Amino acid sequence: MKTLFTLLLITASTAFAQEKINFNFNNEEITKIIQTYSKESGQKFVIDSTVRGKITILNPEKISKEEAFNALSEGLAINGFGIVKNEDVFTVRNARSAQRDNLQVSTALPAAKPQRMATWVINLQNISAGDVQKDLRLLTSSYGELSSVGKTNQIVITDWTSNLQRVAALIKEVDVPVSDKIAKLAATTEKKESSCKCNKKSEDAKN
Repeated sequence: MKTLFTLLLITASTAFAQEKINFNFNNEEITKIIQTYSKESGQKFVIDSTVRGKITILNPEKISKEEAFNALSEGLAINGFGIVKNEDVFTVRNARSAQRDNLQVSTALPAAKPQRMATWVINLQNISAGDVQKDLRLLTSSYGELSSVGKTNQIVITDWTSNLQRVAALIKEVDVPVSDKIAKLAATTEKKESSCKCNKKSEDAKN
């Protein structure tokens, strides 16, 4: 009997986890979509007064609650709104404000889904954090920020998790050991560029 009872509990839990819901909206008010997900999932939300507008989330078939949350977070992000978790409550705010909130901070790359703002600390091994900040600063989204920590040769980047994944892929390609030949070539190129800038300034001063 005990074994049967345990089996029934496991079956019920599995069924609940696989429960699917209708989550299909065509040009619907954002707040209504959030309310729908909250009702279906039991998740508590606080919605900032700046959150307004309509979005479209098309799912002709029923989807899992996890898939629904991913779709909701993506729809919000596209329209400049982010979800911030505070204990068991999710707060929905404009992305610029969410960026300043108590975001997840990690040296491990955050998962791409659900879409959210997060802070990732990158430990560089072969390239300068200052160079990354100077050359790759435009990699962040319009809501993102990137800064360098020279003493520890780290990059601190806050952005949407999907964009952090893109930055990670690029960092993986460029943060590699450089041969002496390439290092000398880069130094020579940098020296020439510096010399050209100095010559141009001299010419401008004469004129």
